[in-house]
Amino acid sequence: MATPTAAATASPTPSPEPFDGGRDPVERADPPVPPVALLTAVEPTAGDTFDRITFTFADNEPGYRIEYVQPPIVADGSGNPVDIEGDAFLQVRFTAAQAHDESGNPTMAVREFMTGFASVTEVEQTGDFEGYVTWVLGLTEELDFRVTDLADGVVVEIAHP
Repeated sequence: MATPTAAATASPTPSPEPFDGGRDPVERADPPVPPVALLTAVEPTAGDTFDRITFTFADNEPGYRIEYVQPPIVADGSGNPVDIEGDAFLQVRFTAAQAHDESGNPTMAVREFMTGFASVTEVEQTGDFEGYVTWVLGLTEELDFRVTDLADGVVVEIAHP
C-alpha cells in the first residue's frame, strides 16, 4: 500500500538572532504513563535562516532522543530499508508515544513530506512500534539543530547551510 506524501510549504520565520544549536544528541526522559502521547500532527516549515519541523501530541508529552544516524535507515519493527532523500539523517524518536488509535489506524494520513527546503529535503515516519514513534529528517548536509519543548509538542529546527 502506498503511503500518501505531501509537499511542505514555505512560511517565513524571521530570526534576528544567530542560530544557536549543535550536533550532539538531545533527549528528554519518558513521562509517567499512562496515558501514552498520541502524535496528531507533523508540520514542516521553511524559515529565513532555518527549517522547522513541529510535532504535535495529545494526551501527554513524550520522551525523545534526537540524533544524527548513519544509513541504512530502517523501519522500526520490520527492519526493512527506508529510502530517504538527503546526505545526512537526523532521527527523531519519541518514547511512550504512538501514531495510531486504539483500533490500529494511523492518526495521520500523511507520513512523508518532500520539502525541498534549504536544509530539510524529506521528512518521513519510519516507525510506530511498541511505544516508539520514529521520524527521520533527510538533510542536505549535517547541520546544527536545536529542540524546543512546547506544551503540546516538540519543535526541531535545523540551521540553513
